[in-house]
Amino acid sequence: AQNRSVEDLSISLCELSVGDASVTHPQVKKLQLFTIVRLAQFCQQNTNLRSLKIDCCDLGDMSTRVLAMVLARKSNKSSLQRINLFANEIGDAAAKELIQSLAGYVNLEDLSLGNNLVGTRGCIAVGNLISSTTMNLKQLNLRNNKIDDEGIAILTRTFADNVTLKEVDLGFNSDITPSGWKLFFKCLQNPSSSIEQLHIGSNKITDEAVAALGNALANNTTLKVLDFNMDHIHEQPTCITAAGWQAFFACLHNSKSALQDIILRGCSINEEGLDIVANAFNTNSTLTMLDLSDNPQGHAAAWRRFFTACLLSPNSSLEGLFLCENFTEEADILMADMVNALANNKILEAIDLGENPSITDTGWSHLSRLLCNKSSIASIYDSNHTLNYLGPQRIPLDLDDFMNLNVHENKKEVAREKILRYHFRYGANIQEFLDTKLEVMPHALSWLGRDCSWTGRENSGHTPLYELLRSMPPLFEPNNTAMAGTKRKRVTIGCPRAIKLKSYCA
Repeated sequence: AQNRSVEDLSISLCELSVGDASVTHPQVKKLQLFTIVRLAQFCQQNTNLRSLKIDCCDLGDMSTRVLAMVLARKSNKSSLQRINLFANEIGDAAAKELIQSLAGYVNLEDLSLGNNLVGTRGCIAVGNLISSTTMNLKQLNLRNNKIDDEGIAILTRTFADNVTLKEVDLGFNSDITPSGWKLFFKCLQNPSSSIEQLHIGSNKITDEAVAALGNALANNTTLKVLDFNMDHIHEQPTCITAAGWQAFFACLHNSKSALQDIILRGCSINEEGLDIVANAFNTNSTLTMLDLSDNPQGHAAAWRRFFTACLLSPNSSLEGLFLCENFTEEADILMADMVNALANNKILEAIDLGENPSITDTGWSHLSRLLCNKSSIASIYDSNHTLNYLGPQRIPLDLDDFMNLNVHENKKEVAREKILRYHFRYGANIQEFLDTKLEVMPHALSWLGRDCSWTGRENSGHTPLYELLRSMPPLFEPNNTAMAGTKRKRVTIGCPRAIKLKSYCA
């Protein structure tokens, strides 16, 4: 409690509840009381504390009230920037007292009260807190609480006029009805809305509500990330149909839309829904990430149309595509279709294909050829050097090698390393250098010997360079100086075709 130097305090998975009727052992009760008192003293006396994290500790109402009292009396309120009290069984009344105690913490930017029991009274306190002109809250997590239509109406009025809040998480608040969500989405229509990230997954959002969201976002210029993750409510089917998605995605046809990332994981998007998503991405040039994981309802034909529309489109700005748990039929054929769509795509950097066990070695081989077509130097050079992530699952070793190479920004060096590793491996095909023009040879030698430390391995050009020099003994034979005025012959070993390397050696 006397320590003044700690700036970040994190306590997880501890029992800190005081007054819990289920705890009967007197020594345990005494230890819990001692712990919360010492913690309170520490928070009150430490003037350098920037971050306080107590998660999954079952604080309960009494311990939370002790903490609220300490925070309210703290003399120096300028240092604290983050408070995380996730999953602590904090009731609505105790949450209200805690939030009220944060008045005056002008540098507080991140408040997380997710997975508690916050209701209407807590929402009123949140509204009063962030409405204060002295507050600068940027992130608010009220995920998985007891917020209903009354509470969401309070938050709607608050968020509509707030100009500091950047990220809001309201996922898993199942007491909010579709009418409540329709009202809430209106706050995004306000020109002064500052929210950039909105998490509303696993909620009761219907066609009518999602259409209202689309209308609000049509002229919204701030929201960049929209999270509709429904992956955790399999027992409650998603209420949004193809008609709802059609109304929502109309907002993407508006050039004013600022949306960059959309998460539609587990949203029961079927074949018709996939066509709607593909059409929206085909005409949009701002979206950079799409998560369609856990939507196995789409048939193979719909996925083919999706790949063509999203990955072949010249307007596509998609950098990340998440497709976990999707391919239940014709997986290897779909991999071939996806690779064909990616043939000229130099923007997409990540495709998460995790949890798709129906993809066999045949399917992965299509990706291998995309990333490194080993048939010739030119085909390797023209391969995809952008894609560098395929998900956390185990992938063939050659794909893993390609991923490690493609992550580097200098794509010419990536192409060079692939050519050295897979075309001139162990000195193979070295004769192709010997039939080049003399003026190109210095470039070729320099290209082979150039150091490239970012690969994390011995220079792959050393072996072919050694083999090349071995194939040119006249360069090292004694008394091999040409007489003045005589024309020097070029040494070759009869390569069957001339390979132009100059463009690759630049």
